[in-house]
Amino acid sequence: MSRLSALFSAVSRHDQSPADALATLLVAAKDDEEFRRSLEFLLRLLALQRASLVSTGLHEMEIRGESASARAAFAVLATEDGAAIAMRALEIV
Repeated sequence: MSRLSALFSAVSRHDQSPADALATLLVAAKDDEEFRRSLEFLLRLLALQRASLVSTGLHEMEIRGESASARAAFAVLATEDGAAIAMRALEIV
């Protein structure tokens, strides 16, 4: 669960648009190797496993009152396209 918590923290730092929140997530992964490994771990999971983990995370984020934009950015990672785009972005940064 610590990996998931790290992902939540990175996405929810600011109340911003989902696209900006996702960009914040990717920048955080660039700057912190352990965080990057956690994000890559999530992105490499099988689709059902990733979707389940993201769903759990979204529920926890909602309970903690984190912004809708942060939750929307994190939700993108549950989709095949979102995970693929995030993984390609990590290769660039």
